[in-house]
Amino acid sequence: MVLRKVVIVGANGTLGPAILNALIAANTFAVTVLSRHSSTSKYPESVNVICISNEPDTEELVVALHGQDAIIVVFAGSLGDLQIRLADAAVLAGVRRFIPADFGSCDSSSQRVLGLMPLYAEKKRVREHLQDLASISDMTWTSLICGHFFNYGLKSGLLQFDIHSRKAKIFDGGDISWSTSTLETIALAVVRILQKEDETKDRLLYIQSLCITQNELLRSLERHSGQGWQVEYVSSGEYIREVKAEVDKDPSNKERRVNLVSVVGIVDGNWQDKAGFANLLLGLGEENLDTLVKNALTTTGG
Repeated sequence: MVLRKVVIVGANGTLGPAILNALIAANTFAVTVLSRHSSTSKYPESVNVICISNEPDTEELVVALHGQDAIIVVFAGSLGDLQIRLADAAVLAGVRRFIPADFGSCDSSSQRVLGLMPLYAEKKRVREHLQDLASISDMTWTSLICGHFFNYGLKSGLLQFDIHSRKAKIFDGGDISWSTSTLETIALAVVRILQKEDETKDRLLYIQSLCITQNELLRSLERHSGQGWQVEYVSSGEYIREVKAEVDKDPSNKERRVNLVSVVGIVDGNWQDKAGFANLLLGLGEENLDTLVKNALTTTGG
């Protein structure tokens, strides 16, 4: 069975537009965007836009979600209370599938990750609430963990490569394999989840565009930039201890919080042996590293 009427909350930002475009391109969904009154974002004419208040209560959300088959949440995963409010409203509105804002660089079911980063504990809290709701209602859920966003991560420095300065930070020798996904692959995975309602219900799924090492990425960048890179070799354990201490001292330090996500997503981010690894189920192919690197260098002027 296909979940046809789909509403997105957070259709702007980094990942939201890719998911919106994939839903439109599938040409099988009636797509709605839930947008706050204060938002200035514009959407294609084929998309229905429902405006809600900046701080909607459950009653308002129930009205907005009425008649929808599925809801996809793509805003910041740290907004756990709002996700829970949306989930409660979705049950009351008769929504059949809830896809929360997991989409993690790191595994929100990992005890190591949960101990290091409160953000992922918040994602786990939302998922457990969805599990509780699924046990007492007809609503189901699917969480999607995708590793670092490859195209975004390479351009932003999240992958520890600076395209403009040609500098790289390599952890533990650089031969640890980690899963990473392009925004387009993540968006396609969301579409396939909606198209495979029974096979994907109440599951934590893992996907990737490719599984690489930092050394493989470094060689590709050097090959296609035509230059050698300045490399700093770092112990991940020492780096994690250093950054975690700084974050504990100042939880508002966003740069260091991102650094923590970055290193853990590299040294503890291989999904291929996970029970929920879903590339085959969702029909996702392997992307080519050199092609992705060339595209990134071209679009960033690198």
